[in-house]
Amino acid sequence: MHLRIFSTPALVLLAGLMTCLPAMAQEPTPPYPTLSSTPDPRDFFGRADTHLTLLGNPQRLAGADLDWLGLRADSGQAARLPTEYEVKDALLTVQALGGTVVRARTLGASVGCALCLMPSPGHMNDAAFAQVDMVLAHGLDLGLKFIIPLAGGPQDCSRPDPYDGSICFFVRARGQTSEAAFFTDPAIRADFLAYVTNVVSHVNATTGESYAENPTIMAWENCDGCGRGIDAGVLSSWSEAVGQAIRAADTRHLYENGAFAGRIDPHAPGAAPASAWATPSVDIVGDMVPPAAAAAAAVAVSQADRVYMIDALGWSPRAWKTPDDFEAELETLARQRAISGALIAGLQGHADSGGFLPPSSRDAFYFPGLDTPVTSAADMQVRGRAFRRFAYRMAELPPPAFLLAPKPEIISAVHGKLTWRGSAGAATYQIERATDLVAMGAWSLVCASCSETAQPWQDPHVPAGPVWYRITPVNVNDHASPPSAPFRNQ
Repeated sequence: MHLRIFSTPALVLLAGLMTCLPAMAQEPTPPYPTLSSTPDPRDFFGRADTHLTLLGNPQRLAGADLDWLGLRADSGQAARLPTEYEVKDALLTVQALGGTVVRARTLGASVGCALCLMPSPGHMNDAAFAQVDMVLAHGLDLGLKFIIPLAGGPQDCSRPDPYDGSICFFVRARGQTSEAAFFTDPAIRADFLAYVTNVVSHVNATTGESYAENPTIMAWENCDGCGRGIDAGVLSSWSEAVGQAIRAADTRHLYENGAFAGRIDPHAPGAAPASAWATPSVDIVGDMVPPAAAAAAAVAVSQADRVYMIDALGWSPRAWKTPDDFEAELETLARQRAISGALIAGLQGHADSGGFLPPSSRDAFYFPGLDTPVTSAADMQVRGRAFRRFAYRMAELPPPAFLLAPKPEIISAVHGKLTWRGSAGAATYQIERATDLVAMGAWSLVCASCSETAQPWQDPHVPAGPVWYRITPVNVNDHASPPSAPFRNQ
């Protein structure tokens, strides 16, 4: 048996048990369980042969692939830092889905832009690490763990690319244009390994804790499927070099090899042998394949004595025509014990300015649901509920009742036109109006089931004189939370 002890919060078991308590289900603050409620929030995940472990017990996980937490570039706009509200809202949405792990590419693959961890070759941006620190702090509070890729996916290095942490940044810095040079050129490899060491060993300026000591991180991943089309032997050597660099700076966290994503199933075209991706430093083998193709890959990884994870699970009608089709595939995955985790792809959240963040991919996923070109809000909610049941099945827990959504925040109310910051897990909102905050029964309902997409919402009959508004979120089980603070109309 290969036993490697690392750690992580005991939430796969404890968070689920806590959510089952009736008293918790009625408690509006905090809206979801936090690590302050667990005995020890600073446990690390480990690996025993083909299983993830927590305190020596095998664990299976579900969560979300949230690539934009560190940096975000919406269509036609420059890269920006997601706000603290946007980050926390997205993480709360992961919890509403029953997730316990988040894969966040831009927390580690962050090079080539002014806000990146490495804006220019050889120069680390200490200020940029504050965003990563903030995300990890909220993850710790909410009981989530992070898988952090350290490089982006494959690119055509002969053409300019956006900020997304592309491997081409390192290639161009050495005056080359071939993607393969990232894996073969000794100088480029040395540059990237230096970057890896800088990120993994970074020390939080506020807490004095290095990322190598931070239990909120579950695993470091070498790249986001960057090995497409690269010779298996070359890619294997590079992957092990990255693993050894991580191990030299960090002996506590797991190491995920995502470079071979899509090349693991031995029966698939272009498959690489197990000896290429199951090198000595590797704990987890990450994959991005349709669920129907995951079973053979999972068996191959299990036979190689490693943990198998699906890093980005498709959910949309483009992959599964009906919600029943999607749920049937989830059931198949849950029964495959060799599959240790699956992360739903494309999760988005609320925007700081009100409403929802724009989609960052064609198959952007919102929960409880949103009308998109791919599907309807109702269809998306059914699929989200199916994934939530899958998440708790992976943890071997019965799905608890949905907890109350957190309070929303009204941003503006001008001539009865309201904009507000949404509430994770809210399906609808009730809007009330008052002309006197003191009188008994002052609040009257003016919108019983408002959609977030109606923003800005216009009150059709604004009374003369002073007017206040408040908003109450209602979750998918039709349970209302306490309302927002009153906000005076301008």
